[in-house]
Amino acid sequence: MTERSDPGQVDTVRAAAAEEGASQVEALHVTRRKAPPHSTALPDAHDTAPRTAAARLLALLHHSGPLSRSSATSALGLARSAMGTALAELDELGLVRTTADTTAASGRGRPSPLVIPAPTAPFVVAAVLRPNCLKVATGTIGAPIAPPRHQPLSARDFEPERLAAIVAEQIEHAIRRQDGVARVCAGITVAIPGAIRESDGFVRSSLCYGWTDVPFGQLMTPLLPNFPLHFDRDSNLTAMAEYRRGAAAGASNALVLTCDGKGIGGALMNAGTLFTGGGHAVEAGHLMVDSRGEACPCGSRGCLERYADGTALARAAAVPTAGEALQSTTPRARRARRRAAGILGSGLAGLATVLDPDRIVLTGFLADLLAAEPNVLPREIHRGSLIARTRGIQPVPGELAEPMLTGAVDHAFAPLLRDPQRVRPTGR
Repeated sequence: MTERSDPGQVDTVRAAAAEEGASQVEALHVTRRKAPPHSTALPDAHDTAPRTAAARLLALLHHSGPLSRSSATSALGLARSAMGTALAELDELGLVRTTADTTAASGRGRPSPLVIPAPTAPFVVAAVLRPNCLKVATGTIGAPIAPPRHQPLSARDFEPERLAAIVAEQIEHAIRRQDGVARVCAGITVAIPGAIRESDGFVRSSLCYGWTDVPFGQLMTPLLPNFPLHFDRDSNLTAMAEYRRGAAAGASNALVLTCDGKGIGGALMNAGTLFTGGGHAVEAGHLMVDSRGEACPCGSRGCLERYADGTALARAAAVPTAGEALQSTTPRARRARRRAAGILGSGLAGLATVLDPDRIVLTGFLADLLAAEPNVLPREIHRGSLIARTRGIQPVPGELAEPMLTGAVDHAFAPLLRDPQRVRPTGR
């Protein structure tokens, strides 16, 4: 999935780090569910058996991009014979092939063939629901995600059955676009804003859609009966993607906040493990920052997102959109930006004190707010948190253009990467 200008020149140390991070995360962040009725895919059950060399190689290729055979061998710590066996297994499954193109390993030694995804390797579909649109993209092993297709959403589309039909239609469109490419669909991930049960896509609460206790996964399953469906919180997927490939990489304890304009989500990566608590941990947007503040649809008052998301900033700046509020030079817009950044900083100070992160990553609108007010946010975090001040924590922007889609693609691929032999994509 990582873009490379010269895929043959791979730094062995970075490849090893990528593989190690992938192996830590994949075993812990996989939706555990049975395949939909009538699906030809095997159940995505718990798998505690040691990962095979072939599975480790496929995961490394997916997260690092094309590799020279010598770099892959070194990164995985395999003997040459074991690497040969793994390559033969993946080649037989139509997942990987070795090209005639060669490159010198780490700039020295005899040329080494390149290991690349096979043209027949399967694809996956990622569908990310946002407050005002649906984004759908396809992903293949070891390559950047395809440009997403945007489907606008209005309030009339928020009725659960209608939205399920829209999502299924757009996913089917993405699958049809792969006709004639000799690939099959290995899985689908649907990312949902709100508190959901990942095992079956049951939405306990989604304030942006006005949902409470909606069995969205149950609505989706009969519409896509022949494909393995996965569900996850949008903020979880963002954190996973930034941890694997972006600004949270290498952090011991990374707090990642998300915002596409309306609402604020959060997730915590702790030593490569996604911290989920009882299933809905780090709902950062509903951290109370003012007990006598504005009423929130969640039932509380003074929630962080009532003052620091894009909708709140646009309202305070008296402009139509958050983008205009970030760019406006009027005194009112400047005051609104400083206030929003200050309140966000105070909220982050509270989170830092409780969670003790060594890195705070802001994505989407929040990254733009950080760029607009680069001094306010760090100052407020340090003023409000001894932990942040002692650690010298500085919030950083996310590095990925589409972290939710990237995380959703990785999530859909997880069963295949965990066991290439066990998972048989539909359409075989």
